[in-house]
Amino acid sequence: MPQFLELSLWISRRRLRRSWGLTAATTLGILAAVVLLSTTALYSRVLAEAGVRFSLFSERAGSHNVQIISENRSLASGDYDQLRTVFESSIEHRLGGLVTHLERYGRTQAGMPISADPDRRPPPITTLAGRPFFMTGFQEHAELLEGSWPYESGTAGPEGVVLQAVMGESAAGDQGYEVGDRAYITPFRSSPEERIVLEIVGLAAPADPRDEYWMGYPSQFSPQMVGEMIVVPAYVTEDDFRNVLGRRFSTVTGDFGYNVFVEPANITAQTVDSTQEALELLEVDLNKSYPRSFAFSRLPLTLEEFERDLTLARVPVYVFVSLVIIIVLYFLVLVTGILGRSQEEELGLLRSRGGGLLQVCGVLLLPDAALSVLAVAVGPLLAWLIVRFALLPSFGELGGGPIDVVILGDMFWMGAIGAALALAALALSAVARVRSGVADSMAGRSRPPSASFLQRYYLDVVAILGVGLVWWQFVEREGFLSRSLATRGLQLDPALILGPVLGLLVAALLLLRVLPVAVRLVVWLCLRAGPAWSSFGLARVARDPVLPSSMAVLLMLSAALGVFGATFQSSLSSSQRDQALYRVGGDVVISGQGVKEALAKDMEQIPGVSAATLVLQDTA
Repeated sequence: MPQFLELSLWISRRRLRRSWGLTAATTLGILAAVVLLSTTALYSRVLAEAGVRFSLFSERAGSHNVQIISENRSLASGDYDQLRTVFESSIEHRLGGLVTHLERYGRTQAGMPISADPDRRPPPITTLAGRPFFMTGFQEHAELLEGSWPYESGTAGPEGVVLQAVMGESAAGDQGYEVGDRAYITPFRSSPEERIVLEIVGLAAPADPRDEYWMGYPSQFSPQMVGEMIVVPAYVTEDDFRNVLGRRFSTVTGDFGYNVFVEPANITAQTVDSTQEALELLEVDLNKSYPRSFAFSRLPLTLEEFERDLTLARVPVYVFVSLVIIIVLYFLVLVTGILGRSQEEELGLLRSRGGGLLQVCGVLLLPDAALSVLAVAVGPLLAWLIVRFALLPSFGELGGGPIDVVILGDMFWMGAIGAALALAALALSAVARVRSGVADSMAGRSRPPSASFLQRYYLDVVAILGVGLVWWQFVEREGFLSRSLATRGLQLDPALILGPVLGLLVAALLLLRVLPVAVRLVVWLCLRAGPAWSSFGLARVARDPVLPSSMAVLLMLSAALGVFGATFQSSLSSSQRDQALYRVGGDVVISGQGVKEALAKDMEQIPGVSAATLVLQDTA
């Protein structure tokens, strides 16, 4: 073994002096493969991070907050305290790193009739109901229009409770309530003497209806439809709701919940799966202790859409990288085949001195292996520079701050894969050169092929059948993706991703078969109809058409890659534009509180406007 290494090092030094061009070409090819795959690993991470930020920050502010509700719970103070402990511990356990703050709320059921009649008699059959509620932070986010906030604690007695309440201006106006009036709610129709008396001490409106505090819409200030019943909400303090109303009417049921406000910037591409799992497990944990508990948020849908869009975005990246890798590997094989002819003499000398196939191939590949190790060490650094200064600015400004571009182990692993592929291509070329000596090469050129048609072209037939199978799968699935029946998610199919690569390889293989015949035909025509000076060069090409054919294949592969890159960007831009116009719904969109049907009619009178449509968009 030491003698073999010493001989390999001596031959490698001699090779570097005599065949520095071959060494430079192989170094360039190996480094290109390593840098390309390292860049793919880093760019894939950056693409995922940019995608999740775009998905989160392009939605309406606050749409990713979580609303938790537990229905049909007793209003008893002890039950509420226990529910609060369970809910807050589950939220901290599952969503602790995402939560900025919490707001509690509680409300009675929607079936208690409300009236302005002070007489204690059974309420009439009506569709009007009252709903006292509390909500932490309500006074800070609401604007008092008239009166005051509740300033005295409620009282409880045998005949019910008396609570100070604040109504929304819209809710009070629709029912004719004013500051100083009393509203009477009957919890039990069978016991009309027991009532909830609401002293209206103030009228309020939301300070900012678009504030995320209202979870999309401030429904607490206007009557709401619950089934066929009109519900009038009335704000009371948490202490009155829990200690006065809850103690006196402990058998009355209501809904308790939390508004959980999350920070989207805390969600990264690496934590998307864990966040989705945490949201699912949060609802599971709550239902273990309190059935009929639900967690509502658009965050799971946004993350699901992000994963789908990320999968779709990675398809062209992988296709493009696979095509470039194939061209790089073909370049290595071609260069070593052309420039390696200068080594035929020393290879024949090594074989004549008893060197085996593996030994001679090891001598040839030892410098390339050393170059591969060096390329794996340097390639990720070059990939970082490419992504940081060339690719990252193309994403533009994204929410959540700048994207961190860091060098991680996956870049070195991908670089090692690129180096391994390059070494495999060089090994195939080395085996071909070592096995076929000078005599074999000259004999193959001077004698006509004696093998049958099937022996010469069976690889071509197999390759064409393989491409046909992949193309059939591509047409049947209508793309590179497959959908899992279990998760309903999109998944990349590696066999289909390699379809364009196989197609390119088959085209190159067929071109290698067709070009020599075409060259011989051109030479035959020139020898009979062309000038005399053209006969010498063309005759030489006709005797050995492999080299010009191989160069033509390399040009064909490079041209195909260039056309793919040029047409893909324009096609992608057109597709994104069409999708954006479809989501928006029109070429020009006007939004705001002043948009009414009359405005749409006025828009149609403007020259150049073909149609204007009034659209209502709300959160369900």
